[in-house]
Amino acid sequence: MRKHRIVWGTVVAVLAVTAAAASTVIGLSVEDQARLSQLVVVGHVVQQRGVEHPTNGIETEVTLQVTDVLKGDVRRGDRVVFHTRGGELDGEISEAVGEATFRNGQRALVFVESVEGRSYLLGLSMGAWDVQENRSGNASFRRALRDGLEIFGGDEVEMGPISLRDMRARVSWSERRAEFDHPMLRDAAIRGR
Repeated sequence: MRKHRIVWGTVVAVLAVTAAAASTVIGLSVEDQARLSQLVVVGHVVQQRGVEHPTNGIETEVTLQVTDVLKGDVRRGDRVVFHTRGGELDGEISEAVGEATFRNGQRALVFVESVEGRSYLLGLSMGAWDVQENRSGNASFRRALRDGLEIFGGDEVEMGPISLRDMRARVSWSERRAEFDHPMLRDAAIRGR
């Protein structure tokens, strides 16, 4: 897990030189997202509140009631707390271009990473997936990319829909096969960054 955190830090540093008008992320496969995440869970948003981060400014603390665990040390029924960049606090609004937004009661699939001990969506809105259910109640997921999120190098990303069964299988596969799909991540891992 430590190696993945180091690799992601290198990737973030590379992307920091991009234009300020948009947020830029690497176009990751579901499997690479899972490899870089501590948690991959489905749940209902039960609470959101604005919080102040000493360096990042205003963030939104999102609490998710877990209904399905695809990766991580949590159980169905647990509450998971993660942060998104931007939000509202004491009447002040801060917006992070390309970041996911949620509403209370919303069902979502999230890929969550740890950054200096604090949980965040992996790759802004790249780490959030909308949940759709068919008439039989079977869930599928569609990537919830937000306006202003640009994909580095123009890589194509899979948008979905992906069934819960297939998503669970792909996340499980990523835990058994540690090699990254994306060449930039693979190269950084080989160099030990």
